[in-house]
Amino acid sequence: MTQVAPPLPGVTGAISPALMRLALPVLASQVLRLGYQWVDALWVRGLGVEATAAVTTSLFAVWMMYALNDVVAIGITAYVSQLLGAGDRPRAGRAAFLGVRGSALLGLVGTLAGLLAARPIFGLMSQDAGLTETGAQYLGVLLMFAPLPMIGFTCESIMRAAGDTRTPLLVDLIAVGINAVLAPFLIYGIGPLPAMGVRGAAIATVIAWSVMVASYLTLGWRGHRAFPLALSAPGPPVGLGGIVRVGVPAALIGMMFSVVYMVFARVADSFGTASMAVVGIANRIEAMQLVTSLAIGTAGAALVGQNLGAGHAERAEQVIRTGIRWNLWISGTITLALLLFPGTFLALFTRDPEVHRIGIDYLRVLSLCLVINGVEIVVVESVLGSGHTRTISWIFTSFSLLRIPLTFASPAWGIGVMGIAWVITSTCIVRGLLIVAWAARGTWKRGLQRELHGVGGP
Repeated sequence: MTQVAPPLPGVTGAISPALMRLALPVLASQVLRLGYQWVDALWVRGLGVEATAAVTTSLFAVWMMYALNDVVAIGITAYVSQLLGAGDRPRAGRAAFLGVRGSALLGLVGTLAGLLAARPIFGLMSQDAGLTETGAQYLGVLLMFAPLPMIGFTCESIMRAAGDTRTPLLVDLIAVGINAVLAPFLIYGIGPLPAMGVRGAAIATVIAWSVMVASYLTLGWRGHRAFPLALSAPGPPVGLGGIVRVGVPAALIGMMFSVVYMVFARVADSFGTASMAVVGIANRIEAMQLVTSLAIGTAGAALVGQNLGAGHAERAEQVIRTGIRWNLWISGTITLALLLFPGTFLALFTRDPEVHRIGIDYLRVLSLCLVINGVEIVVVESVLGSGHTRTISWIFTSFSLLRIPLTFASPAWGIGVMGIAWVITSTCIVRGLLIVAWAARGTWKRGLQRELHGVGGP
């Protein structure tokens, strides 16, 4: 007989406090995760604009690996949260085990890419030989150790699906702290260490990833309450195939997002290194809005999944409505800050006058879509907890494909890299409106009843 656990607090308590309790640690974790990107970019600033462009642009390729891991991580979020919501911890543990193993295997794709193709991959984004060499040094190290962050992100997804966002915050705090401390020593050769430049920044990140994974696996091995882990479980079988069917459409979103940003970087490169740096730096800056929206949406996914698993579809909808209200205020504030003080944000990464000349207007155009984009992220991330990923993926993929020819056509518009900013902003607004309209139909409220319990179904 399947073991039934007590109801989770997110299924029985008030929604707003539960969402806030989960979202705040996620927000802090997202800021720290952003720290991985910012730390390297800030520390290499002393090496010049080429190093800054190499580090900031490399992330677009690394995103591809992170997105590939969504094949597992998104499915795990839906499966674990809904099984725990239904009180079935053993089968949730089986799903978690399959997810960790799947991420480790998927990460080997990145290892091969790092060993064999770092230079060609970065070369897709830049025609400058010097920049490509610098970027390949940084990117190659990160890709070779891709299994580490992929395992870590899946472990994090398991704990968040179980309603624990504080422990992942602690793990992230330790890992980012290690990265921040080690990076300058390895980049500039402080003390007895040799100066390794951008490669040193990447090595510091890999060491931090290693600590993150070791921390999560220790928690799972010791049977942490929010880390169900089981080699087998009674009841209907939980297979990796079902998890992957949920995750593949969501992973396609992230992979296409990465492809599109590589296209943005390639076209920006045709306008010069400063323009390419602007695209990477602006992406870091707008990430302030991204992390807040992701925090609310990620917390929402756990509560949506748990409530759908418990049969409380209306509570799941209320979770999303609450998240949207919060995000409107946050995204609106960030929009106003970027409109009024774009130069202040750019100065965090570089004082290059050409980057500032281009970047100020670029940031102001991007700020126009932040509110609808924030709403879109909250809705999408929350609905992913239901396991209904196909329609969302179809909408995102369609707009990603549309962005590619528009971006390649933008140089003919005669406005330089600003053409990329307008492509991003205009497509973001239309896509966001379509996503919200689809979510309002409520078909996602059926959850994974057929997959998990053999009843109903999408």
